[in-house]
Amino acid sequence: MKIGTKLVSVIAGLNLIGIGVLVGITANLSQRQISSLVNRDAIDMAEKYSGDMLVWIEPLLGGLRNVAKAMEQYEVIDVYQRRTYFDSILKDIPASNKDVLAAWCAWEPNALDGLDAEYVNSSGSDHTGRYIPYWVSSHSGQATISPLVGYDQSGGDYYQIPFRSGRETILEPYIYKVNGVDMFITSLAVPIKKNGQVIGVVGYDIALTKVQEAVSKIKPFETGVAMLYSNGGIVSAHFDESRLGKQMQNTEQDIAGSHLPALISAVKAGQSFNYTTYYAPTKENIYVFAIPFTVGNTATPWALALSISKEAIMGPVYALITPIVIIGVLMIIAMSIGAIFISRMISNPITKIMTILKSVADGDMTQTVDVRSKDEIGQLSSYLNQTVKNVGVSICGIKEQTDHLFETGNKLAANMNETAAAINEVTANIQSIKRQAINQAASVTESNATMEQVVVNIDKLNSHVETQRNAVSQSSSAIEEMLANVQSVTQTLVKNEANVNELAEASEGGRGGLQEVAQNIHEIARESEGLLEINAVMENIASQTNLLSMNAAIEAAHAGEAGKGFAVVADEIRKLAENSGEQSKTISQVLKRIKDSIDKISKSTEAVLLKFEAISDKVTTVADQESKVRNAMEEQGVGSKNILEAIALVNDATQVVKGASDEMREGSKQVIAESQNLERVTEEITGSVNEMAAGAEQIDHSVEQVNEISKDNKNQIDALLKEVSKFKVE
Repeated sequence: MKIGTKLVSVIAGLNLIGIGVLVGITANLSQRQISSLVNRDAIDMAEKYSGDMLVWIEPLLGGLRNVAKAMEQYEVIDVYQRRTYFDSILKDIPASNKDVLAAWCAWEPNALDGLDAEYVNSSGSDHTGRYIPYWVSSHSGQATISPLVGYDQSGGDYYQIPFRSGRETILEPYIYKVNGVDMFITSLAVPIKKNGQVIGVVGYDIALTKVQEAVSKIKPFETGVAMLYSNGGIVSAHFDESRLGKQMQNTEQDIAGSHLPALISAVKAGQSFNYTTYYAPTKENIYVFAIPFTVGNTATPWALALSISKEAIMGPVYALITPIVIIGVLMIIAMSIGAIFISRMISNPITKIMTILKSVADGDMTQTVDVRSKDEIGQLSSYLNQTVKNVGVSICGIKEQTDHLFETGNKLAANMNETAAAINEVTANIQSIKRQAINQAASVTESNATMEQVVVNIDKLNSHVETQRNAVSQSSSAIEEMLANVQSVTQTLVKNEANVNELAEASEGGRGGLQEVAQNIHEIARESEGLLEINAVMENIASQTNLLSMNAAIEAAHAGEAGKGFAVVADEIRKLAENSGEQSKTISQVLKRIKDSIDKISKSTEAVLLKFEAISDKVTTVADQESKVRNAMEEQGVGSKNILEAIALVNDATQVVKGASDEMREGSKQVIAESQNLERVTEEITGSVNEMAAGAEQIDHSVEQVNEISKDNKNQIDALLKEVSKFKVE
């Protein structure tokens, strides 16, 4: 391909790539910016809509908490009035709040009043007699009661889940027949506790009709839709009402596509999730955003999902790309025409230069180029003419120098043959000297090793002598220390005799003081009984205050929203009464423990008096035994002095043996030093001979190489003469 064609192709290709990159970057940046705005707006909208739902459901859950707190104070109500009283509370809730379809509670067996056997198959109970009323609003506006069913079976999640977890619960949505009509509902449940233990559950059944109406009205970006999923993956509200109450994996395949498993996992885990997919019913790509939200203190967050059309969002980006593409095509055409004109201006002079270079390649150094311009191509032509001229002059000089090199190469080859023979003879002599030096080094090394073994044996003897001397010194020190200890023990025994006498006098005085302490302890015991009577009065006051706070909480629950503030005050009074009761119980327990401790101390005091009498007898026995020990220690001191004199004689003999061993070790060291000097000199000689041998071998190798090079040099000179003769010069 000619250079003009290449130049046009390259310029057109670069223009095409540049316009394509510009269009791609513009579209990508626009799409990213719009996608970022959509993500942010969609998340904000989902959080707003979920907040609207919480505004409706949180007050219901707050009222349910107040009912649970009121029921937790059941002990202040007469046992035969508890069921009737709680029935009145539950009956009023569905009648006064149209959002509550039914109110119910379920208590553990005999947890409420211990009278389950008396209420078997009564109103609000079944064959077990447990208190399990279900109050539902009728068409007339009045509430009717029936017992709960299935609460103790696998389908009774409305009771079993909050009972086992001990937490507030929002139940998975389900279809339930209310007043003969199937309704899509959910249940709110709050556990009833006593001392941290769950003893029952109270709850509301609420219809999801309002939630469905609110979700169906959500239209993000005018064309989008919304869906609400429970934590268990049940469709709780949807733009397509036919999907309500069904599992996501059975209904959301068209909306989620391959992202369906990940969407279900995110909903169950309470995590945000978004994706892009193709929606077949409308034949368009969609963005889907799922945002979790939690109801009250429940542990099962629900998720609100928004679906937004990608084509509707990206319309402005697609409209922007079209004019950019048209402008790019026009620019490519204009630049291609300019490239053709420029390529012809450059290619014609280059063709002429190519013709001259072809002649030079054939060996003709007499051709030149006509210079007709002053641009880069004109300068190139001038430099080419000058280069051809200079090369011709150089070739003439090379011919003359080649003749001289030919003669020099012949002389060098002859001299190198003689040098190689002399070097071979020198190498043989050096190898002979090397073998003799190695034999001498081996003999010196063996002698040195023998002397070192002698020194090692002397060092071992010296070590044993030193060990013996240290042992004798240690024995002498030990005997002296033992003698000093014997004298010290003897003096201590003398002092102990006086201490034992003082101990006997102190024991008698302690027994008298202890009798006085016993009388004081009996007086303290009589005073603590009066404190127990005062504490019983405080416990009675705390119980009456707790009953008063219970009545206030029940009245606040009847008042609904208007009684919330009063309910808080009643709750604080209840807590204060509970704290006072607990403190009274604590004080009572402490006083009882104090009384028990005083009784124990009295018994211990009597036991100590008996032990003081035993101590007096033992002190007399100790005094007799110390006298015998002192006589034995005096006899041992005399024997230790005799042993010390014998050890001194052994120590003198050890010093003489050690001196002789030190003299032998010093002499051996001098012999080894001289042997090492001889070994070092031998190693130096051996190293020098090795270096000479290596150098001689290197020289021999180098001479052979130079000989080969001189032969190759002669051949190259012959070839150079032949090649230079091919050039035609003036």
